[in-house]
Amino acid sequence: MTMTTDTTASEQGSRRAFLCLSHSPFMTLPGRENDGAEYRAAVDRAREFIAGFAPDIVVMFAPDHMHLLNDIRPPFTGVLSGRTVQEFDITEWELSVHPAAADLFRDLVQHDVDLAVGEDIGVDHGLSLTVRQLFDDPASAPLIPIIVNAIGFPLFPVRRAATVGERIGAALAERPERILFVGTGGLSHNPPFPEPAPGAKRLSPEQREESLANALSFVDPDWDRRLIDLLAAGDLDTFAAITQPDIDPRGGGANEIRTWAAAWAAAGGGPATFTAYETVRPWITGMGVAFGPGRVPATAGAAA
Repeated sequence: MTMTTDTTASEQGSRRAFLCLSHSPFMTLPGRENDGAEYRAAVDRAREFIAGFAPDIVVMFAPDHMHLLNDIRPPFTGVLSGRTVQEFDITEWELSVHPAAADLFRDLVQHDVDLAVGEDIGVDHGLSLTVRQLFDDPASAPLIPIIVNAIGFPLFPVRRAATVGERIGAALAERPERILFVGTGGLSHNPPFPEPAPGAKRLSPEQREESLANALSFVDPDWDRRLIDLLAAGDLDTFAAITQPDIDPRGGGANEIRTWAAAWAAAGGGPATFTAYETVRPWITGMGVAFGPGRVPATAGAAA
């Protein structure tokens, strides 16, 4: 595990902060409680960081696993109201969506971001697992949820996630609240879903079994650590320039780094003051955590 010294965003006087972290539903399965000890310790540090920062709003960029985006797949979907889907050991609860969501979504479409908006929708573990990890009372977390297409055809470039994130940061720049931007998903892993292609939605039981049997071959700790190092260095430009041919050998789940790019860019792209990484083989994925204080843009006038 790699770490850098962390300080709370509030200690640095920032009204913005960011947190990027991996998730895996396998961590919820019986008998997996002792796996990923280093990653779990890093999540505990993230919880301490959040408690110290005390966010008034949490803008969370999360992937969907062909649930909400099964038939229609907009690149970004803002959630005005909804609930979690009961799956794995995750229960159903109503999302506490912050009132600022409506103003933000209106601003985005006025600045050329093609945003879909959902009301009374169900979100899967791409969002709910992370909310449960980070907050003692997940049903009360003051969320602005933004669902990012990172599995279904067609996939947009990582740079677009960063550009939209920058617009979101600009749109919220004049708000006085403390805002935490969270990106959840990744790093290298290959969940049992078909490659993004027209008409591809589900694997057969036999294909799913084969996919899981070969999943570890996609985990690339060196690639994962390079991305973590970019966060520590504050090198958003290089991160945003990652191409699809670079992602593909690291598995379909690596596409979720788009959520990291969006959250990091929304917070201003500054360096992470804490990073951690662990390859958790029973979860067939590389698990990373990075967080730090953000920067409030000087102007909210940038266009996307």
